[in-house]
Amino acid sequence: MKPWPVFGQASVGISRMLQVKPTRFFVNLFLCELDGKVIRKRFIMAESSHKYGERGGSGWILLLATAFLASLMVFILNNDSSLLESGEDQELLVYCAAGVKRAVEEVAGKFEQELGIKIVLEYASSGVLANKLKTDRESGIARADVYIPADYVYTERAAADGLTAESMKVASWKVVFAMKSDSGQSPDNVDALLEQKLSIVLCDPLAGVGQKTKKMLQNSGHWTAIEATKTATFPTVTEAALAVKENAGTHGAFIWDSVARQFGLKVVELPELESSKADISVAVTSSTARPSKALKFARYLAAPSKGGDVFAAHNYQPISGDVWALNPKLRIDCGGVNREAIEKTIKEFQQRESCTVDVVYAGCGTLVGKMQTGDQGLPDLFMTCDASYLDMIQKKMGNPFGPDVRLSSTRIVMLVAKGNPMEIQSLKDLGNPGLRVGTTDPKASTLGAMSHQLIRETGQFDAVKENIVMMADTAHTLVQTMEAGEQLDVAMVYEANVQHLNGSFEFVPLENDYAIAVQNVAASKTTIYPNLATRLMERLGSITSRRRFEQLGFQWEADSE
Repeated sequence: MKPWPVFGQASVGISRMLQVKPTRFFVNLFLCELDGKVIRKRFIMAESSHKYGERGGSGWILLLATAFLASLMVFILNNDSSLLESGEDQELLVYCAAGVKRAVEEVAGKFEQELGIKIVLEYASSGVLANKLKTDRESGIARADVYIPADYVYTERAAADGLTAESMKVASWKVVFAMKSDSGQSPDNVDALLEQKLSIVLCDPLAGVGQKTKKMLQNSGHWTAIEATKTATFPTVTEAALAVKENAGTHGAFIWDSVARQFGLKVVELPELESSKADISVAVTSSTARPSKALKFARYLAAPSKGGDVFAAHNYQPISGDVWALNPKLRIDCGGVNREAIEKTIKEFQQRESCTVDVVYAGCGTLVGKMQTGDQGLPDLFMTCDASYLDMIQKKMGNPFGPDVRLSSTRIVMLVAKGNPMEIQSLKDLGNPGLRVGTTDPKASTLGAMSHQLIRETGQFDAVKENIVMMADTAHTLVQTMEAGEQLDVAMVYEANVQHLNGSFEFVPLENDYAIAVQNVAASKTTIYPNLATRLMERLGSITSRRRFEQLGFQWEADSE
């Protein structure tokens, strides 16, 4: 076998790859997947004049080139998650409840036309689809990207089983008794229905409507009688509706109101079914290799101007999701102490959601002041250095933020040189003559405000004030000043600020309960992306986020609520 034809083939393949995005080019180059053929083996088996034991520069060059390409590929994959979803992989498989077929088909068609991502739909009852997700996982096959069940209880179960990740509610419907359009007198309740001795059909309990019907009639005490009266059971709601419409001997069925209207049937609302409302939702599967595309489709389904309009046209009650945007943008105002703990989480969230998150880091006093002036408006989310600042803005601006999520806490400590040469043991010692003390600015920083308040509580504030030679904008500046030496003897910082200083410094803890700052996060009530903001809050409260906070010396608070 001669090596030259291989390189000739490679040159053609490389010229083709240069026409696609650079990241795809380099990965293909490394894998040598040219013209659909893996040619690594051919390179290895090609004839060579090299003899074992003889010196040769080409081997080292090839080794270095391979190492470079491997490193480049790792860098690209770590910094461009969309690579795994690009190129020819423009298809999503959706497991969809049969009763939502007409609306989802229409939305999927619009989505394909606008975004160029093909949607493949597989229909069955919600329970059957849930079992398929489990079977897929047990078989090691990642098939479905999206799951759309008829009732949110299926989504909750799937999430609890680890089958799905993000989810959004898109529309609602309820169970009714559906009859032929030209039927005579309608029953007023289930007892009247039984007295009329109508021929009725049910849906299998694996279907969302079948399960909901059984639950409602069990609660009213009618299930046993209805089940004994039924003439047939169908696996899906559309089959039951079709039986009522087409079969002369079938008088009625317990089905979703939206489906009944789609089939032109008479809708009879019975008092026993009053609490039968169910929420249709769309969930991204945990196994999908295309989470960004799956989330785009989910957001499209939930958007009022996209899926919402279609669901309304098909007789569902839309549940408003976020305003549609191909790449939505959030702003989060964040206390500086959280920066290192959340940066990687924010980056991962942006990549997965195909969104932009602009983070404004500053002291909470500064952030609250800007919110009050209204120059930049409210952020979509506010993450505090201490929960007292969220309380402050809620009180001053009429509760502009929704419920908060408590995430973490950290203590205020006194940072001193190794060995504590100035023998500082308590806050009162900060008033010792000649001591050089550093704090952050109490007007701009949570840390500064809390530090000064703690000093006031000792009754020695006037003495300590004379020793405060620096009021920095951030704790980071204080730590840098301590590391530089010669300017400060002690600095009041957060414990989370000094975890990287092992061996160089030590810190003196404060026993006061008020020396603990609690970090929480809340979303603005006026954000146009409330669901996206909620998902970011959930990501910040995740197990992965917890590990990052704890590695930096924070105490985790989210699980204790």
